[in-house]
This record gives sequence, C-alpha cells and structure tokens, in this order.
Amino acid sequence: MKLFQEDVPFYRGNFHTHTTQSDGCKTPQEAMSAYREAGYDFLALTDHRKVTGVEQAPEGLVAIPGIELDYVLSNQWVHLLGLGVSPEVERRCMPRGSVQEGIDLIRACGGLAVLNHPAWSLNTPELIASLRGLTAAEVWNSVSTLPYNADRADASSLLDVAAAQGAVLPLMANDDTHYYEQDFARGWNMVQAWEKSVAGILTAVAEGRYYATQGPAFRQVEIIGRTVRVSCSPVERIVFYSNVPWTPDRCSIGQGLTEAVYELTDRETFIRVQLTDAQGRNAWCSPVARQWIC
Repeated sequence: MKLFQEDVPFYRGNFHTHTTQSDGCKTPQEAMSAYREAGYDFLALTDHRKVTGVEQAPEGLVAIPGIELDYVLSNQWVHLLGLGVSPEVERRCMPRGSVQEGIDLIRACGGLAVLNHPAWSLNTPELIASLRGLTAAEVWNSVSTLPYNADRADASSLLDVAAAQGAVLPLMANDDTHYYEQDFARGWNMVQAWEKSVAGILTAVAEGRYYATQGPAFRQVEIIGRTVRVSCSPVERIVFYSNVPWTPDRCSIGQGLTEAVYELTDRETFIRVQLTDAQGRNAWCSPVARQWIC
C-alpha cells in the first residue's frame, strides 16, 4: 500500500485559527490575508463556539467553516475542532454536555471532529481511546509552547500511547493562531486533494490523504508485506514509531537523508514515521494500523 498517490497535488493549510470573532488578534479577513501571503492554499476559521462567516476569501485561498468546542473535566480539558460544520452547531451546542456528545454533534452538523492539543490539555490515553468518531488529533499545536504556554506543543508520545490502546488516529499539525506572532505558520498540513475546494480538502482529510509538517516533506510511504519504505526531502533523522518500545534499525541518522527502510515485527499493531531536518523541524505521517497493512 502507498499512503500518497503520485498524480494528485498537495495543498498547504491550517485547520485551527482564531479571529476577533472570539479571542484572536486579527479579523477574519486579516487572518485569511496573512495566511494567503504566507503561501497557504486553505484555512479553517475555528473560533470558540462560533462558526465565523466569510464574506470573501482572498484569491487562491479556500476558507473552510469551522468551530472549536471546549469541555472542562475534573482532571483535564478537552477541545474539539469541528471542520466543515453548518452554523446549526452553535444553536445545538450544550456547554455542559459530554465530549462524546460534542463529537456526535459535530458529525450530525456535517463536520469532521478533531481532538485539539491533547498534550497541552493533559488528556489521558484512556480518555482518547474511549472517544468514538474522531477524524484526527493534533500532533503539533504552535501556540501550546513558549512564549505563550509551557512546552506541550508536541503530542506525539501521548498519541503513541493512545494508539497502543487502540486509538490509532491520523495526525494534524496546526497553529491554533491567536497572536499571529510565534504561533503563526509553524505547523501545517499537506493535503492531497483532487480538487482545491472545501469539499475536496475535507474529503481528502476524511480519507487520510495528508501529512503534518513544520517543513520536511514526505514523498511517499509504502508498505509491502513487512517492509516499510519512506522517501522524503533531505533530513537528518527518519524514525519509525510503533507500539513496541524497542526494535532494531528503527532510526536512520545522517546528513541529507532522503530514504529509509524498516522491517515490521510480529508484535507491532501500528507504524508511523517522523522526519527531522537540520533545523530541528519535524514532519509526521499518520500511523497505519496493522489490519490495513497488506
């Protein structure tokens, strides 16, 4: 199996953005203009408990309607993105409802549900594994680190533990933009879509045709039998992660690496690949569960 198709273009975008419609520092129009000038192809406006309307997006930018729902539990917070939702979600949202009810509501209103910044929110693997109907989870969240927060931007280890408990979720990198300073254009998603439109982007996300990155690029991830083969832009580290704490030859380290190969063991229930370049920037492909490996 190949994770990416060779004849379909990639589009760059952010799925988690706040504006002056909630607690962001830019108006919706200013936010869209800033991301378009940075070379983005799509942007989701996801204000807190509000579906922000868009009068006119800048030329070349696809504006995706969205919302962020939040829940405070006894020992953790849970924030959910609703991507592609209808405005009806605002009316039906229950502030004191459960997290699962929030996911179900997003889906009932035509959207995709994403778990936001699970490391920043102190989410437990048990909670993540208990949720049903999630489309993805944020592996990187740009505002969940210095100078705005303690350094909990990277949720990869937490999501590996959740995947080992059966919650094998696709991975997103998002800015969660509020200040449009150090939280701007630091993590994004490369989505492989047949059509550059709201429907085209969201269909690709629902089907898992994307990867998360801060800069490095995946060319292909191919799994044939037990062999996992990766090709990518030049990086210094290519690491294969799974539910097994130790296996031989899972780390390739050097200068200008553009490919690596890994042999799966009998004990691995999922596999994912992480790239790191010379500047310390990462890229994450989504984990693949063993039952999908041919």
